[in-house]
Amino acid sequence: MTIPIIFSTGSLYPFGLDRSYGWAAEAGYDGVEIMMDERWDTVQDAYLVHLAEKYGIPILALHTPLHEGAWRLGAEETLVRSAKLAGRVGAPVVIVHPPPPGRPLARWAAGSLERARREGVHVAVENMPKGRAKYAFSIRRNRSCYLPEHLFGIGDVTLDTSHVGASGLNLMQVYDELADQLRHVHLSDSDLTGGDQHRLPGRGKLPLKELLIALERNDYPGAVSLELKPWPLGTPDPEVILKRMREALEFTREGLGR
Repeated sequence: MTIPIIFSTGSLYPFGLDRSYGWAAEAGYDGVEIMMDERWDTVQDAYLVHLAEKYGIPILALHTPLHEGAWRLGAEETLVRSAKLAGRVGAPVVIVHPPPPGRPLARWAAGSLERARREGVHVAVENMPKGRAKYAFSIRRNRSCYLPEHLFGIGDVTLDTSHVGASGLNLMQVYDELADQLRHVHLSDSDLTGGDQHRLPGRGKLPLKELLIALERNDYPGAVSLELKPWPLGTPDPEVILKRMREALEFTREGLGR
């Protein structure tokens, strides 16, 4: 099965959803990942279906809001409603961040995460960048989910390569440990000097080609989503943005042997 290469609209969040979706289609991506936020355009099923029909490429993932979204619900209810929305727009997977440190991960997994998965879509919990304790002797009931073992047994996961780089971990080792649970990949690069960088692939030091080869070799069942930051893409110049989107797509295609 050919692994779809898709573009996260969160990569260009300063722009309107219509422009980001249109650029993804023009650049040649197989589909999009919708980053849901406080704008109603990102959460209304009729409009999202309209964009998919207008530009001719499908929505293959939804990402729950990073902050309070347009529904103004708590994170747990937002997750369940996102899974219902995914079913209505035909997106096979919802990406969600785990609860912040200090909240019981097992209780969340047995509660809203399980409820969302009962909606018939994959819900893939994302590995996070390593965080710093606010206080030297703070006690946390769960950590920031940056190590692979933090996500063992939680079901489907999303592997974010920039988060691995920000955590100072070995990307291929993390992949090997999560491969059986892997449902979605956020692809971007890092120069490994610190921070969550989301650079253009090939513009850093992560072994992204090695990862892509492994995904193809091991019959990975999900999509590879380019999740970048706007400035490495050349924001705000549309010509530079399109050029760099195509370069990122070509890099990924080569890695997957396409």
